[in-house]
Amino acid sequence: MIMNSYGDMAQHLFLRNRSVGLKNDISTLTQELSTGKTSQLTQKLGGDLTYLSDVERNLDRLKSFQVANTEAALFASSMQNNIELISDNVVELTGDIFAVTTSPNDETSQQLSNQAEVYLTEAIRSLNGEAAGRSLFSGKDTEAQPLADINTLMSSLVTEVTPFTTAPDIVQAVKDWFADPLGFDTVMYQGSSDLMDPVKIGPTEEVTVSLKANDDAFKQTLQSLAIATLVNDPGLSLTSDVKFEMLRSTGVELRESQVQLIQMQSDLGFVEGRIEETATRNGAAQTSLSLVFNQLVQADPYETSTRLDEAQFQLESLFTVTARTSQLSLMRFLS
Repeated sequence: MIMNSYGDMAQHLFLRNRSVGLKNDISTLTQELSTGKTSQLTQKLGGDLTYLSDVERNLDRLKSFQVANTEAALFASSMQNNIELISDNVVELTGDIFAVTTSPNDETSQQLSNQAEVYLTEAIRSLNGEAAGRSLFSGKDTEAQPLADINTLMSSLVTEVTPFTTAPDIVQAVKDWFADPLGFDTVMYQGSSDLMDPVKIGPTEEVTVSLKANDDAFKQTLQSLAIATLVNDPGLSLTSDVKFEMLRSTGVELRESQVQLIQMQSDLGFVEGRIEETATRNGAAQTSLSLVFNQLVQADPYETSTRLDEAQFQLESLFTVTARTSQLSLMRFLS
């Protein structure tokens, strides 16, 4: 009978290598069980990772669209809030102007003019608003503050209207200055002449969330508020009748501004709706692809648990054999 035997050193190396192998298997299986992902991805997918790569690429695209969606929604929402503040002030001042039915007097005119100045200041502040460190109404140049301050505006207008003493002439002079490219657009507007580039928010969808502080609706509003603010300027020395007539003209202009601001809010609301709908579709697609991705890379928990138990049993058995082998001696072998 032929018997094969191993030397002590060979046996020691065999047991050690087997121990290391089992420990590595246990470590790998434990990781698979805790993460739910297989460590033998290539083997599971039959060596073809093309489909998995395509799923990962589409998930990454959807994540980038999610970021773009969030930014666009924040920008549009911030715009909407600022325009709403301007619009509410316009509605209130218009109502207050036309609520005055008594004969004109300086006290009433002064109160309305002071109110207009407050709203003009708030309108400029709103149009200089920011979201996430970017200017809302400066067009493409989101680093620029779109409008100069109220003092710059009013000092320029006072210079323009000083030669005039009647309400129609003063009002027309203000309108001419706002319409002149060398007037409002040069003196007050400091943003870009170009709109922001469209933002791609989905695989086939993009939106343009861009308004400028020198858009017609805003200029109309600022123009009307500025006329009412001029009523109280001490350098013009206007009569009570002229002041009252200027305020009445402001009320008419502000009514037109209301319509334009409402239309602007409606258009912006449509954009917000598209952003929300696209975000919902992107979210559904991302969920679906995530399920597919998990099915491709996940490990079978039952199989993994079974293999882990088996590896642990083998390691324990190996430790037992190693311990018994280490206790062997010549006396025990001969006894």
